Amino acid sequence: MGFVNPWGFLFALSIPVIVLLYLLKQRYQEVKVSSTYLWEKAIQDMQASAPWQKLKKNLLLFLQLTAVTLFTLAIARPFLFQEGTSSEYIVILDCSASMQAEDVKPSRFLLAKREIEGFINGLLPGQRVTLIAAGYDAEMVVSRSSDKGILKQRLEKIEVTNGQGSMEQALIFAQALAKEIDDVQIRIYSDTVYQITNQDVEAIVFNDEGKNFAVELVSWAQTSDGTVVLSKIANYSGEDAALTVECLVDGATFDIKEVEVLADKKADVYWKGIPADARRVEIAILNEDDLAVDNRGWTFMEPYKENKALLVTQSNVFLEKAIGLRDDVILEKTAYQHADGLKGYALYVFDGYVPSKLPEDGNMIIFNPQVQNGFLEVEGEYAPQNVSLLSDSRYAYLFDLVNYKGFNIARAKRMGVPLWAEIVLDGGEGPLVMAGEMGAQRVVVFSFDVHHSDIPLKVDFPILIQNVLEWVLPRSPIERNDFYAGQEVLINSLPGAQDIRVINPSGKELVLEPSYSVIPFMDSHEVGVYTVQQTVQRKDGQEVLESHFTVGVPTHSESDLRAGRVTSDGGQPMDGRKGEYGFMKELWRYFALAVLAIVMIEWWVYQRGY
Repeated sequence: MGFVNPWGFLFALSIPVIVLLYLLKQRYQEVKVSSTYLWEKAIQDMQASAPWQKLKKNLLLFLQLTAVTLFTLAIARPFLFQEGTSSEYIVILDCSASMQAEDVKPSRFLLAKREIEGFINGLLPGQRVTLIAAGYDAEMVVSRSSDKGILKQRLEKIEVTNGQGSMEQALIFAQALAKEIDDVQIRIYSDTVYQITNQDVEAIVFNDEGKNFAVELVSWAQTSDGTVVLSKIANYSGEDAALTVECLVDGATFDIKEVEVLADKKADVYWKGIPADARRVEIAILNEDDLAVDNRGWTFMEPYKENKALLVTQSNVFLEKAIGLRDDVILEKTAYQHADGLKGYALYVFDGYVPSKLPEDGNMIIFNPQVQNGFLEVEGEYAPQNVSLLSDSRYAYLFDLVNYKGFNIARAKRMGVPLWAEIVLDGGEGPLVMAGEMGAQRVVVFSFDVHHSDIPLKVDFPILIQNVLEWVLPRSPIERNDFYAGQEVLINSLPGAQDIRVINPSGKELVLEPSYSVIPFMDSHEVGVYTVQQTVQRKDGQEVLESHFTVGVPTHSESDLRAGRVTSDGGQPMDGRKGEYGFMKELWRYFALAVLAIVMIEWWVYQRGY
């Protein structure tokens, strides 16, 4: 037996005080009499009232001393040890989307937090806990703390996610910590059974094999019959199911279908006749199951926007035709003498000329810059001999599907490489092609005139130009339009963007700084449709351009609610489901009840006059 609060024994000092009071207590009652016959009796009473006499048996004294002793023990909080205790614990809480399942009430996640709180309440003095939340990333919430208040406070703030979670990362993290700590046990609170070797591990599993249906995919395509939306419906249960599936177009119900989905199978559901001006399509499963967050899926039908590009050249039919292959580009041309002070274009292509004042609102492609241009360092010409692609460059994909080894270039400018640029294609004595970003502007520089090569005569030339255009003039501000919760979203800053705002599904507006050409967005935690607004400076004023992307649940990892096993470096199977927690059994409640009983008995004895 041990004591949580040994200082509580100080209350036992009240025992001698009670005894002292009984020693000093008078043991007679004053009574008025009509005769002096009782003087002898009075002398006896005077002797009886004298202090510091021998303590006599008294039932009330015994009850009071018993009550104080029991109360002292209650304050000291005695407890009984349980087997298998450690001095250090690493607690991992699974925060993945599947932990939202309600096959275990109130939900897997809430029950797991309740179990961890009970475990914290049962800690012995001196035992320490490291708390790790396996959310989108593994996070150490508390490090080696024995303060139960702080542990429970930080535990309360942990939230479940809509994503895959990071249990593997958390387990590796915990194993690394365990190697640095003696006498440590890892406790895993999850809906999946994890197996780890060479560690003292206890798995507390919350899983009642819940049934679940999910919208796995929503996509669209233009056909000869109009717009068609494809949805894929999955049945993660052991029984066939008749599901009611709803299609909403721009927030209004478009159609409802009854779909038969076999057990552990998927069904493709097509929705035809979608209006041509429709934008947002949502597919929803109306049947109840144990995980609601994956019952909806979205797609946004966003047409490509036209981009204005300016070609500054004396005459270059090859470039004009290669750029014109992009159906979303409106190409305008101008001569060198009109190239200064230009603005309002998404892309500027300078062929053989660099203006004294560069545009600030668009991306640029530069061919064969003149020697003294004030922007690029050019030192004469050379004849390229050994053409090589720097495959480790971030921009090497500009030459995807391009046979650069077959290029024959008569002469190129010998150029220095500015700090913002990387060499992509090298000619031996200088770069042939380099690319980089000047703040939010993307720039590609070709150090040669295409007329001084055979490149325009090859089928690789239009492929190369289209690759370059895809980078300097992306069709959409977002590389793709569908993501899983928690994934990084890369947003292309549009040329001339003054500010970027992202509006999440709940309406919260997040402001991003367009200081680079690609802005990472990490707050994709809600499921639904996100709106990206970019305020772009045009020649005739500002314009707000919108784009969209959708965020959903990673159904491939989260929608099957049945318990699985994950092995880390081999190992033995862990226990399935456990509900026990705590390493000590406190007894103070029993002592407190005994005190209450003794006090009631004392009151009864006093009333009876004993």
